[in-house]
Amino acid sequence: IGVQRPKTGDTARRPGEHPNKLRMLMYNDGCCGDTELLKLHTYGLVGHELAVHLDFDSLILRPMDDLFDVMLGKQKDDKVVESLSIAKLPQSKPVDFSRPIDAAFTRDYNSVKSPSPKSPVGYQGGFLIVRPSLTVLERYRKILQRGEFSLNPRKGWGNKHGGFYGDATFQGILPYYYEDVAPPGEHNELELDRCIYNQMADNPRKSTHKFPRATPLDPQVMGYSDKNNCRDGRKDCRDTDCQRTHPKDSITTHFTFCNKPWDCSSGLPGTVALDTCLGLLSEWYGVRRELEDWWLLPRNEAGEATNDVSFSQRSFYWNQRTIDRVQQKRQGSLRPDVYKGYCDGIGESGYRNMMGPDGLKK
Repeated sequence: IGVQRPKTGDTARRPGEHPNKLRMLMYNDGCCGDTELLKLHTYGLVGHELAVHLDFDSLILRPMDDLFDVMLGKQKDDKVVESLSIAKLPQSKPVDFSRPIDAAFTRDYNSVKSPSPKSPVGYQGGFLIVRPSLTVLERYRKILQRGEFSLNPRKGWGNKHGGFYGDATFQGILPYYYEDVAPPGEHNELELDRCIYNQMADNPRKSTHKFPRATPLDPQVMGYSDKNNCRDGRKDCRDTDCQRTHPKDSITTHFTFCNKPWDCSSGLPGTVALDTCLGLLSEWYGVRRELEDWWLLPRNEAGEATNDVSFSQRSFYWNQRTIDRVQQKRQGSLRPDVYKGYCDGIGESGYRNMMGPDGLKK
């Protein structure tokens, strides 16, 4: 990283600056440091027409077939395009639906420090769909070698894509590539509605709290309140109020603000996001229940359930002790209507861990 950094210009190394400063900055950048760059290998999956990156704390709630068809230019009619939930925000670019789409993403408006219609906004790093290309992957490698990231002051990639969470790695390098590096007109990108795809139940407005927070039901009790300015720079952002979006309307979710299901999250009590978060969490526990139920099926039935003959040769839960333990782990006392019996209390210690498969039955 940075071995071919320019000797002159805005992104050149400053006198006395450590030659590995950018690499060291990446080490602690964002949630996961320089390991975030591993996500770029999504572009290398050239054996597939499309490749989807989802963070580990994500969940697919509904099929994405319509989006895939539109990206590949295989939609049946214009109604499919019209049904897509597309972002219509200050920095959303027009999309040419007569051409295949090379990338679909959501932006991370929560990381914007000084909201305005022109403030740099990163791509949210937990969700990305691309048409794989080794050419594009090589371009990212070259970008990293050149290290064209302004450090003093920290203005980011190309001296303009920075100043937000995760700017030095995945969330900053993506917009730099698509908006500044890629040849004009080569790519066709689609910014999706973040309340529908990669739904995080986030508040579209800034908060008086130091960090982003959901809208409090009683600001006096919670100790903070919403500000009047929207995170995307608009005056009215009620059309992107994800904290009030019902789970049935979302296609994928990302457990960030609502916290992790395996921590038996309380779902942001005292805020308007509570019902949305509990609904999304309940979906996750429901998927765990569905997977366990499948693994509890007799071997041949499990294969028939997937219409995949190869599964009929595998065993999942066949040891009676394991089966008993699976049933016992469904007896949690914390709101079974939400947590499906997998939690005894709020927090990591309250979670009832999932039993792994028994393995092949001899």
